[in-house]
Amino acid sequence: MGILIVGDEILSGEIADENGPWLIGRLGGVGVRTVRQVVVPDDVGQIAEELVRLSAMADAVVISGGIGPTHDDVTRPAVARALGLVLEHHGEAETRIRGFYGDAVTDAELSMAQVPTGARLVNGVKTGTFGFALPGIYVLPGVPFLFRDLIEGIAGDFGATPLHKHELRSDLREGEIAPVLAALQHDQPDVAIGSYPVCEDGCWHVRIVLRGTDRQQVDDAVEHLRPRLS
Repeated sequence: MGILIVGDEILSGEIADENGPWLIGRLGGVGVRTVRQVVVPDDVGQIAEELVRLSAMADAVVISGGIGPTHDDVTRPAVARALGLVLEHHGEAETRIRGFYGDAVTDAELSMAQVPTGARLVNGVKTGTFGFALPGIYVLPGVPFLFRDLIEGIAGDFGATPLHKHELRSDLREGEIAPVLAALQHDQPDVAIGSYPVCEDGCWHVRIVLRGTDRQQVDDAVEHLRPRLS
């Protein structure tokens, strides 16, 4: 999976991105591996360029942000450009928008019913908001609670082999355990091994996290590693 976070507000520091880290954790729990996350400004050309790049390296790309009604919401035309499509009116989207805003609906809000040709709407499980999808591409609003609701609505699209995870701790320095981890990684290439220094109350230790799709391989790696961490 590739993740494309859109928004000047993220790059300026006005808002911290919550969607990328949450999505990595949510879908990582069902075995989906994130190959890259990119943050881009509200610029049609840059969004389109990064979407093309991510689509070439990932089976699916999730886009967060830029599909609202204001002048800087340019993700819809950017997706169309990246895929060589045009924007077209989506009847169901207009019905949903009118149902939400009623007689107070504005032309700017109705513009959200313009989506790339062939797009289908995607829905959340609790809210009435929507995003849209094309093969391998999911375009969702950037507001975190709406984004999460829509991800829950489409999570079934991201079938993968669940990962098994085990965590160990060592009071040795990373440099001291580095040869052990390198040797284990060489012998167990299908088990991902990460080491992360942590400082708590002025004391350092190292978290070692092992992940893999084969539970027995992960368990074997843990049993091999455990006695070598002290």
